[in-house]
Amino acid sequence: KYLLKQSSRQPSPSAAMVLALEKPFRSWVNGAFRGKDPYGVLRTAVFWAALLKFLLRLRWIIGREGLKTYLIDALAPTIRKLPPVRRKLEKEMAGTMASLREKFSKELTEPRMTLPSQGVPENDILELMAKRKELDTKHWKDGKITGAVYHGEEKHYDFISQVFGKWGFTNPLHPAIHPALRQMDSEVVQMVVNMYNGGPECCGAFTTGGTESILMAIKAYRDWARAEKGIVDPNIVICNTAHAAFDKAGKYFGVFVKHARTNEAMEIDLKHLKSLIDGNTIAIVGSCCQYAHGTIDPIEDMAKIALSKNIGLHVDCCLGGFLVPFMEKAGFPMRPFDFRVKGVTSISCDPHKYGFAPKGSSVVMFSSKTLRHFMYCYLTKWTGGIYATPTMTGSRAGGPVAATWAAMCKFGEKGYIETTRQIVGAAKKIGQGINDMKGLRLVGRADVCVVAFAGSEESVNCYAIADCMQKKFGWELATCQNPPCVHIALTLPTSKNADQFLVDLRASVDDVRANSAAYTSTAGLYGMAASLPASFLEDAAGAYLDAMSEAIPSTSAN
Repeated sequence: KYLLKQSSRQPSPSAAMVLALEKPFRSWVNGAFRGKDPYGVLRTAVFWAALLKFLLRLRWIIGREGLKTYLIDALAPTIRKLPPVRRKLEKEMAGTMASLREKFSKELTEPRMTLPSQGVPENDILELMAKRKELDTKHWKDGKITGAVYHGEEKHYDFISQVFGKWGFTNPLHPAIHPALRQMDSEVVQMVVNMYNGGPECCGAFTTGGTESILMAIKAYRDWARAEKGIVDPNIVICNTAHAAFDKAGKYFGVFVKHARTNEAMEIDLKHLKSLIDGNTIAIVGSCCQYAHGTIDPIEDMAKIALSKNIGLHVDCCLGGFLVPFMEKAGFPMRPFDFRVKGVTSISCDPHKYGFAPKGSSVVMFSSKTLRHFMYCYLTKWTGGIYATPTMTGSRAGGPVAATWAAMCKFGEKGYIETTRQIVGAAKKIGQGINDMKGLRLVGRADVCVVAFAGSEESVNCYAIADCMQKKFGWELATCQNPPCVHIALTLPTSKNADQFLVDLRASVDDVRANSAAYTSTAGLYGMAASLPASFLEDAAGAYLDAMSEAIPSTSAN
């Protein structure tokens, strides 16, 4: 009875329309192919299907990396196999490795390739460690390096080392065994969330560094978009000045990364940003401040775009993480950039920079616990039991957690306001000095702690300036590209040398202007890099990484 009842129902209007059109369409198709060779019909259909697939692939290539880049990268492996090219590359790589080995072997102390046959006495080890510590201190103790060493005072390092040592063998993976460590881990995160004006729903996680914080944020957005929007081919839009960790996250997690251009101030171009967002975009990224030029992106404007598109907005504060929250109270006006801005959904911040905590300390924050859950990794069927971790690592060192808690409590808000005043003040002074210096121009803005510059005259090459500053005055500066520039990231040690930096910089400009041929090593390197395909440069970078991790033998080891 049910089947009879169902069959008596009338089709819906849309279904009736389809049925009405089906008969004439079938007659037209049959008439069009009447008398045709079946094989010919199949061949034509395959041809048009293949053409359509090719055009879709071409559109995909043009929309992503561009046809020129795609062709160069596609041909590069074949070119590298050509005997003359292969021999040339092998010769260059051998020379590069030999040069790097020589460089890394200059300051070896008692090299060792195997375990000692007998245990080495503790006093002997401590004596060797003292020599090695002295060796690793001499390169930065004068306060003439960019970034890297953020505090520099031995008394502070001794205090942090004491705390670190007490917790060196603990593991946050086991909260029941280390309840005090669990407490400090959660309190570090909550203190940082409060620094960034997070509300009751805001939360986060302790990670081992800024790169891991960024990786976890992108992983969360990817999984959120897949679950909530059904996106299986996700992309993010970042500025071409955003940190390399976002491209790294794209490679790790299968997220395509689109790069928006900058405006003259090296901020993200909002119009271009909007044009790159599509139905598969899961998040956009703003920097506060960005590494290369020190400029802060327009976070409030980006948040409006993110809200209108229902996508995430990650604010990368890894570099300025313990400066930007205190700049207002230190006397430097700041536009809102944190969780006060509706539309900001995640933030990364590194205590191990201007928070003066030891390396291996970062925090990733989310605007809601729901979003944070997409960062987690669950393995419920593992034979070892139900396994779940919040971040990339399983076991994690407890020392950085306890030492970060200690550093934050030692300085407190007042201490960080004072260090912000010193560091940002020095950056502003150097930025103004460069702006007033003949032969140089600022690249971007010295918004926080980074000052970038380039030559304003043809005879003043910024890379030559960096070489001169290193050879004549001992300054180790960072060289950047696209566009060519040099920068210094101010820290507590370098901020005390701001006046001397400007004196040495002015002398270097005069020297390069008069004798540019004496300083060509860095300029030559970047000039060569600009003319080579990416895969060739990757070989050179790989050689550097190989050499850096290579133990260099010595006949004196025993």
